[in-house]
Amino acid sequence: MLVPGCLIIYSWLGFNYLGTAFHDRHALGSEALAFSPSGLYGHGLGMLAALLMLLLWFYIIRKRWRRLQGVGRLSQWLKYHMWFGITAPLLAAYHAGFKFEGLIGVMYWAMLAVMLSGIIGRYLYGHIPRRRDGHEMSLRQINTERAAKLRALQMEFGVDADDINQIQSMTPPSSNQSILNSMVSLVKFDLSRRSQLRTLLKTFNKKYGISKNDLGFIKATLNNQLVLNQRLVVLDAVNKIFHWWHLIHKPFAYAIFVVLILHVIITLSLGFTWIF
Repeated sequence: MLVPGCLIIYSWLGFNYLGTAFHDRHALGSEALAFSPSGLYGHGLGMLAALLMLLLWFYIIRKRWRRLQGVGRLSQWLKYHMWFGITAPLLAAYHAGFKFEGLIGVMYWAMLAVMLSGIIGRYLYGHIPRRRDGHEMSLRQINTERAAKLRALQMEFGVDADDINQIQSMTPPSSNQSILNSMVSLVKFDLSRRSQLRTLLKTFNKKYGISKNDLGFIKATLNNQLVLNQRLVVLDAVNKIFHWWHLIHKPFAYAIFVVLILHVIITLSLGFTWIF
């Protein structure tokens, strides 16, 4: 909430500057000096955006450097990576006064492309079954976990075979679909899973008399089954798309890093060192 709050204040203070046409901003005098890309506030936001863009690489280093494998959970590093990836373009837009031209304009649109592809990549990443340590599960491990959860339902709550079969059948269509159709099925299933889960819970509660103490466990177990069934069906398609996603996401990220370094070097060579 800190960054959105600061940007709201920044927008309020710089409303006159940001709302003025680009070619008329020079006439605003001291206000233009403060909120322009080279001004006190505008330049400061630019430096913060650059810092966040550099921090984005910490996640990559954490993934690839073996000495850091025990430092924090990879999922937490990914959360910060995504937060930096969304916040940096927003700060960069305010830094530029929403004027994107030349090389910086190219870099900004590349940043947006990387950000959007990152959101899509995170969605796909979340549909690859993983163990608690963050490593991908094999098909054998997925089937083992599914079977263990189903046994728990049968042994502890007396769920009969018909209901077990119903749970297993609540998946997207066959995996023999094209990659595009598999992804459409994936999204549709995500949108409908909550309603399916509510229907299952009502059925189970009516049939087996689930107590309030057991409701949380049953709900988590049923949701886990639905998710694993879904991911098992579309796993191959997700892995293929994720492979192609890496081929697109990484080059854009590297290009942005190179342009950022050039931008910083040129800015410093022209004497714009902010308050230093």
